[in-house]
Amino acid sequence: MQKDASLRLDTEEFRAWIDAPVAVQVAACGENLRPQSVRAFGVSFDAAGALQVALLDAQCPLLLVALRVGRPVAVNLTHPLTFLGRQLKGPVLELEEPSLEAALAAQRYFDRFVQVLAKIGMTPEQCRGMFHTGPARFLRMQPSELFDQTPGASAGARL
Repeated sequence: MQKDASLRLDTEEFRAWIDAPVAVQVAACGENLRPQSVRAFGVSFDAAGALQVALLDAQCPLLLVALRVGRPVAVNLTHPLTFLGRQLKGPVLELEEPSLEAALAAQRYFDRFVQVLAKIGMTPEQCRGMFHTGPARFLRMQPSELFDQTPGASAGARL
């Protein structure tokens, strides 16, 4: 697959997979190419096919600064039981202001994620440090590159 600004992943199959829910990690390079990465929640596709994730402000102050530099962003998605992983790269379309909608989407997603982690023996108390309450905002990005991030021989391969 070649780099394509119109890469569309908002298929029924991919939507079902991210709705499992999957673990979400967002990364970007800020000034001096210093990498920043943080856990995100509430991953979905909007009507235009852009990927949307909810970021918790308390967990990502340095990432927010890096996102404003305007470089592409990487979003890693990994199913916590199968370890099937995908990395999407592309430009940031919008970094919204904090909203109640984003905070609620993040909380609902995290609540479902904890239920998945319970299947491997993790308790809600053990998961508590993954999530902070407070202001949250949506980051929208346009996937233009897709990579396999599943552990194994093809990890890192362009899809």
